[in-house]
Amino acid sequence: MLNDIPYSTLQEDKTGYQVLLLREQQNKSFTAIASQLGVSPARVRQQYAKMKVRQVRLYIRHIAIALGHENTTQVRKEFSTAMECYQNYPYACGYLDKTYGEILERYRAGEPGTPQEILEKLPPCPAELGEEEISRIVTMREEGKASFRAIGREFGITPEKARHTYEMVYHRKVLEYVEGLQQQARSWEERMEIWRRYFGGSMSAKRRYERLLAEQCEKKEV
Repeated sequence: MLNDIPYSTLQEDKTGYQVLLLREQQNKSFTAIASQLGVSPARVRQQYAKMKVRQVRLYIRHIAIALGHENTTQVRKEFSTAMECYQNYPYACGYLDKTYGEILERYRAGEPGTPQEILEKLPPCPAELGEEEISRIVTMREEGKASFRAIGREFGITPEKARHTYEMVYHRKVLEYVEGLQQQARSWEERMEIWRRYFGGSMSAKRRYERLLAEQCEKKEV
């Protein structure tokens, strides 16, 4: 049986809660918050992300209890669906605020949740994008030089979802190539080395694909 945890526990981290309020209720940038609190913007981003995770966990537990569930599995799945839809953690949290508004308003006991202006412009969770729509996103990005924000407006999705969809096209291409190489490897160590070679480091999927193509061209010239 689930035990409820008061929303007020979120305020135990006083600085973190202040960051959360400044960011969401006053719409301050991470740089402005950092200047106000005398810390680095990177630190502020880290604190904000940590507080959102804690907030969502409290939300999920309380919603499950309010709905009479024995565990949080169903609500966590719903949140995961929202994350897949938005590719944006605060927006997925906003989805919970919008869907379970009355439950969460009572739970917060006077403390603010996701700002109403964000809830009003929260895109609906669409069905999974089809191949034709994905192809159009790639075309808009590469031939039309459209920004992910513009693509998001065109398809009624978040800029983060637009970026994720675009990058996944190239991630799958690289993954298919790497899996083919791994099938030819003679040992587990060799397979892992192939994986590290193509997926190690911080790089966009599109850049990885371009590097792969350049490598293939070099092999043909030899």
